[in-house]
Amino acid sequence: MVSESTPALVYLHGFASGPEGNKARYCRDWAARHGVPFLAPDLNLPSFETLTVTAQVEAVLALLGTLSGPPVLVGSSLGGFVATAVAHRGAALRSMVLLAPAVHFARRRQQSAAWAEYRAQRRMVTFHFAANRLRLLGPELLEDLPHWLGDEAWRIPVPTRILHGRLDDVVPVAESEAYAQRNPEASLHVLEDDHGLLAPESLAALDAALVASFTL
Repeated sequence: MVSESTPALVYLHGFASGPEGNKARYCRDWAARHGVPFLAPDLNLPSFETLTVTAQVEAVLALLGTLSGPPVLVGSSLGGFVATAVAHRGAALRSMVLLAPAVHFARRRQQSAAWAEYRAQRRMVTFHFAANRLRLLGPELLEDLPHWLGDEAWRIPVPTRILHGRLDDVVPVAESEAYAQRNPEASLHVLEDDHGLLAPESLAALDAALVASFTL
């Protein structure tokens, strides 16, 4: 039986994903095996077409406000950036596990060649993994990005374990290296994997990070 004092595990999915993705299911199964309450909000907010980081952060803060105590927050890719933003806003957290976190998300979206057409057209057709189809991302995300610049100045006093693949071609591992250097509470585990972090070694590292987060 789960005790009311047992911290919850809250999973935050990445861009163009949802709360039923592979890593979300892994965390859900882990929580079930260990008797831990599990929550995975849908962060396609207000919808994927009108997505903003601000809406995501506000939704997570509201969710955390309903919990009886500080949770363990697991964030994947953009969900990892949202986790750091929530922590920066002062949310009470037991610890964080960040999976290839999209550090400097706003800056890279404003500068990346891969997003140049989106910046020019203010629309972008992208494959949405949770919906398993193409969807049209509107201009709202682009307009919201300036609110989330400057995260290199954030100092997050939350025990944090970062897992990042050396072969990641979506978020450079250097971003997590720099995050760990400027945040003494963070430790980085670099894995021989890509952005998905679904190799057996990566899932074993995630398991170990979750166990450590709940036995602080």
